[in-house]
Amino acid sequence: MDSSGFIALFLAGSDSTATSALPNAPRQHRAPEPELSRWSVMRGRVASWLHRLAWAIEPDTRRIY
Repeated sequence: MDSSGFIALFLAGSDSTATSALPNAPRQHRAPEPELSRWSVMRGRVASWLHRLAWAIEPDTRRIY
């Protein structure tokens, strides 16, 4: 695919012009995603921290000969 094809694919979804083939078709608007609660955000951060801690203290099982 040449560079003009990449540009066309990039621009096709940039302004929602590729949502319908009909000229006066109604547009479907995406519903806004609900925001995460403070509890969910804290739980995710704690889970990430615990994973990093587990990876840090995990023994190295690779053997170099």
